[in-house]
Amino acid sequence: MPYRITAGDWTAKTRGLWAAALLFGAVSNLLVLTGPLFMLQVYDRVLTGRSEATLVVLFALVGFVYAMMAGIDTARAQVLVRIGARARHELESRVFEASLRARLRDPPDPRAALAMHDLDTVQRVLGSGVAQAFLDLPWTVAFLALLYLVHPYLGWLAVAGGVVLALMAFSGHLQQRRLLGNAHRQGKAADDLQAAIENEGGDRVASLTPEVFALWREHRKQALSALLKTTDRSVRSTALARTFRLFLQSATLALGAWLVLHEQLSPGLMVGSSILLGRALAPVEQLAAHWGRLHVALTGWRRLDGFLRATGGAVEPVSDPVGGALGVRGLIVVPQGRREAVLRLNGFAVRPGSALGVIGPGGSGKSLFARVLAGAVPPSAGVLRLGEIPLSKVPAMRIGYLPQRFALLPGTLGEAIARHDPAATPEKIESAARLAGVHAAITALPDGYDTSTEPEVAHLAGGLVQRIGMARAFYDDPALVILDEPSAHLDADGTSAFNAAVRALKARGAVVVVTALRPTSIAECDDLLVLDGGVQTGFGPRDIILREMVRNHMAVVGKGGRGPDA
Repeated sequence: MPYRITAGDWTAKTRGLWAAALLFGAVSNLLVLTGPLFMLQVYDRVLTGRSEATLVVLFALVGFVYAMMAGIDTARAQVLVRIGARARHELESRVFEASLRARLRDPPDPRAALAMHDLDTVQRVLGSGVAQAFLDLPWTVAFLALLYLVHPYLGWLAVAGGVVLALMAFSGHLQQRRLLGNAHRQGKAADDLQAAIENEGGDRVASLTPEVFALWREHRKQALSALLKTTDRSVRSTALARTFRLFLQSATLALGAWLVLHEQLSPGLMVGSSILLGRALAPVEQLAAHWGRLHVALTGWRRLDGFLRATGGAVEPVSDPVGGALGVRGLIVVPQGRREAVLRLNGFAVRPGSALGVIGPGGSGKSLFARVLAGAVPPSAGVLRLGEIPLSKVPAMRIGYLPQRFALLPGTLGEAIARHDPAATPEKIESAARLAGVHAAITALPDGYDTSTEPEVAHLAGGLVQRIGMARAFYDDPALVILDEPSAHLDADGTSAFNAAVRALKARGAVVVVTALRPTSIAECDDLLVLDGGVQTGFGPRDIILREMVRNHMAVVGKGGRGPDA
């Protein structure tokens, strides 16, 4: 079942932190009134009463309150950072798994490359001052209402100033989006042109260098120009917003002075109102300055939400023993963004302790079928079962898979064979390597199973890497083993070891699926599945299927021999 990101994903384990952040924010915003109240007392009590003792007491109290306010603001910022970190911890496993699954699809989902970056962006914004400003917005309304209570003229001035700030932010955001879009288009055009040049070959590049690189430089120049304009616009918007807020404070002070002259306001409230206005509009100014970051985060959130819903959620694996026949019924695969199916299988069953060979011409769907069995490509319809268990619920360690293009992950050879299993033992690793016929080759290396898999360190031959991939597929006696073109890089000895491994796996009761172009790869297969154009055209015992294929081939050749030239 697909899942989507909801507020619960972010708050399920952070409710206490959110409560603390809101509480700290409330206390901090209430303490903001310290400045205006201090001004009110100084103008209306200290100066009129000429009391130095009152001034000293008030000043000491204000110093203590501001120190407490600094601590509370620091605590709130730290809480928000931890909310982002904990929320990321809750989501990154899902995002990582979904990204791997989407990259293996045909065609790959382009959002997979951005998923983790989107999560990083959301986390950074959540732990930044933008999040604090967003949480302070309700207090902006409260402070504007308080200014209105002080005097309606002050309230309306503050509201008008806030609206102007918001309009400035929105206008700047629209212009930045247009400029960034232009920069992206020009940069992409330059990148596409560079990729096309690199794919042409050296001689072609040499003949077109002056014209092509002039065009490339023009694209880059336009992209840089658009980026500079975007930066200039952002800096100008920030400066204008800050300057306008300072002007509003002066305007508030001037209006307050006019009200004092008309005996509608006290001098203390005049100064305090100016300070309060600055604090009321500070979140609006900050959001206006960082509107682009907020927009990027919201866009990333929506893209991440859609990506995870489209990719699907993780399926809880079963804990019962896994084994039995492999059953396939009505399997259909339709790639994302397409309407026609690229794989259609009527159905068949492969009993435990036997091997299935999947044959057919190039592009017939053999590798796609292997990836479906391995869980790399989700089926659009149909039933896949191993014994009585849906294949999607079989634990990953109970399925061994050798892809057609196998690459070693960073680590050691032993870790690669064990699939980086933290519970791996040397005995299990060696057993899988012996089954793949690669134990002797590994122990002949200076560091043996501790040999680094880094290409610049290991310098491993393609055939050895292929057999290490087989050992990885054989690790820990899986119930289902899927081998996609396993003999592609093997010599005669490697092919012999491969067939011996298939016999051993069958003797252990595993179901083995082998996709093959070479006849030697299906020597130990009991049944054959024939694919052509992604459609199942045959299934049955190996010898019978091969005889039928030979008979059909001879019939076609015979018809060709009785053509017009006969």
